[in-house]
Amino acid sequence: MRGRIGNIKKSKILNVTLISFLILFIAFIPINIIVLNEYKTLWFYAFSTLVGLYEIIKSRFFKLDSAFYFGAVIFLIGISGFIFTFTNTFEFLNVYLLSDFALASLLSFMVCGQKFHLIIFYSLFFFLIFQILYKINLITYTISIAISMSFLLLLIVIIVVSFLCSKR
Repeated sequence: MRGRIGNIKKSKILNVTLISFLILFIAFIPINIIVLNEYKTLWFYAFSTLVGLYEIIKSRFFKLDSAFYFGAVIFLIGISGFIFTFTNTFEFLNVYLLSDFALASLLSFMVCGQKFHLIIFYSLFFFLIFQILYKINLITYTISIAISMSFLLLLIVIIVVSFLCSKR
């Protein structure tokens, strides 16, 4: 049967996964309060990581492309939250978030095979490069905005042209 893995229904596996992630999250909250009390936001990143992982599992069980993208973004945001909290690199927050969306697009292209996600990845990747160059003071704010706007315009043109070509 398609709705089963072995003799177990996929929905039952998903429910067990949900309950175990909930128990794991509830166990993490006291650890965050008692042991890691100087980091007040770790509970949110743990929550994001677990919800993202749950959505990724659900998307693979039921072949849901949108759930995979959403799960990948939320999972990567949770992982990035842990990284920039423990490395104390809060000034690079927008770089982390932009890289999360870019990696989620790349992963969605690789897993689901939709070319649109590859276009989004390339656009976000080039935008990310110029954000990093701006953050480490290799280019000015004006140059960063000018280059970013040109990539945004290029993305819009690519989407419009691909939409018009698909109608024919």
